[in-house]
Amino acid sequence: MKLQTKIYFQKTGILLAVYLVLRFLLPLVLPFFLAWVTVGSLVFVRNRVRIRLIPLSILYILLFLLLFGTSVFCGCLLLYEPCCRLLPVCQSYWEQFSVYLAWLPGSLSGHLADLMPSTLSCMFGIFLYLISVLLFARDWEHFHMLLYKLPFAEPVSNAGRRLLQCVKNWIHAQFRIMIVVSLECVAGYGLLRIPGFLFWAVLTGIIDALPVFGTGTVFFPWIVIVLLQERYTFAMWLGLLYLITWLTRELMEPKLLGDGIGLLPVCFLMSVIAGLKLFGPLGFFSGPFGILFIRELWLELETSFSQKNNLDL
Repeated sequence: MKLQTKIYFQKTGILLAVYLVLRFLLPLVLPFFLAWVTVGSLVFVRNRVRIRLIPLSILYILLFLLLFGTSVFCGCLLLYEPCCRLLPVCQSYWEQFSVYLAWLPGSLSGHLADLMPSTLSCMFGIFLYLISVLLFARDWEHFHMLLYKLPFAEPVSNAGRRLLQCVKNWIHAQFRIMIVVSLECVAGYGLLRIPGFLFWAVLTGIIDALPVFGTGTVFFPWIVIVLLQERYTFAMWLGLLYLITWLTRELMEPKLLGDGIGLLPVCFLMSVIAGLKLFGPLGFFSGPFGILFIRELWLELETSFSQKNNLDL
């Protein structure tokens, strides 16, 4: 078999293996995978602050629970007043279009019933994640020794390190852009006298940092709701604030990211759409991750064949 043909067959095998892992294995082991990534990050912190891994993991879990509880409480508190103000508006439109929207109550109740098992599954997944963080922290060294005994551990590890460096650069750039966008929203929301403007500004910055979403995910529905309330001046100021945040990202992103994670924006969007189609909601992240991981494994394969060919010569 020719060398080039052999490489094509192995690349096809890598493509199929990554698909099967993301499609069938990752949903089953997701809490454990996230716990492994978390403890790996805590190991990096431990080497800087000189704290034992288990106490550091316990501190992380307590901080996670505190932030999670605070976010849920603040979200419910801040959403209460806007929901109360929107209720009369929604009721008015409901009465106007009641004939066309008569099917909604039954449909919504069905969707709510379907969401209950998913919510319980999500809560159980969070519980598994937190327990797994402690278990990985306890046996971190032994677990890594087992990993390196697996077949193909070295090429996968090399590809994973390069991928991790790309992701680190991307996260660092997104964090800086998120800070600037959040500060702009703090100033804008504060001038518009929006209740809880600090929380909403930070939330807008976080949503803007997510792939594909952007600040339009926040501003477009908000502007539509404000227009329905006939608050045209307020909608104009929101539109201006959206334009400022959009221009900020467009100007800062090319400079900070450079080549970024090595995918063209259109390819990144295609990987997200393909991931959603193939893997469901999890594909929003596993789609781009899978494409990048396949690319790094192919590069590792080509490097290995190139080195072997040089040795034969």
